[in-house]
Amino acid sequence: MNHKRHFHLLSHILRKNSSLIECAVRKICIEQVPIFNQLNDREKTEISFLAVSKRFQKGEIIFSTNELSENLYIVHKGKVKISRLSISGKEQILQILEPGDFTGELSLFGQSIQKSTAEALKETDICLIRGKDIKKLVLKIPTIAIKILEEYTKKFDEAEDLIEQLGIQNVEQRIARYLLKIVGDKENNENGEIELALSISKQDLASFIGTTKETLSRKLTAFQEQGWIKLIGHRRILILDKESLRQIIYS
Repeated sequence: MNHKRHFHLLSHILRKNSSLIECAVRKICIEQVPIFNQLNDREKTEISFLAVSKRFQKGEIIFSTNELSENLYIVHKGKVKISRLSISGKEQILQILEPGDFTGELSLFGQSIQKSTAEALKETDICLIRGKDIKKLVLKIPTIAIKILEEYTKKFDEAEDLIEQLGIQNVEQRIARYLLKIVGDKENNENGEIELALSISKQDLASFIGTTKETLSRKLTAFQEQGWIKLIGHRRILILDKESLRQIIYS
């Protein structure tokens, strides 16, 4: 009888500890998101209890086109590709989500239909919050709605920029713009170079900038021959002449 009691007690402790650990992980996930970073510790803990943790393997679909959109998806760990298929069946990548990024914010305003697909590019942990729970939170903490609208506006501007690039700029200009965006404010090393590590495959990069993998590889090789960049392996690039890349964009 004592053994049974000890077993049940141990099981209860393990379940409780597991639940506490999971809650702590969800809270870390919540703290990564800009829309929640102004909340106090109690409010973040409250939200973490509403979240559900889910793990997706590389290549696994998180949600698909035409599904009901009723959840907020927060990337805790990993990387997620948001894409759409054109009428001809060609994939266009809209966003690459990394830890702290989220999608599904429109679930705050009511049910809608997904117009894109989300796919895990590597093993990915997602914190999911149901839209109806988000609405309840907004009634208690209205500043969340303002932050969501701010983030949505930022995404809308980025989408408009992407449409402009695809419609006006040629492939060389789009590649140069992407490389310079990654460069950001990085400083040159002692050799006058800036090293970049592509966070996505060349196939996904090609889809993101609206071209084929073969064309992307050919253009990058041409950039290298011009002495503007140096390719190292599959995903590393040395930027040798940032100014020439900038001139391509505005030529």
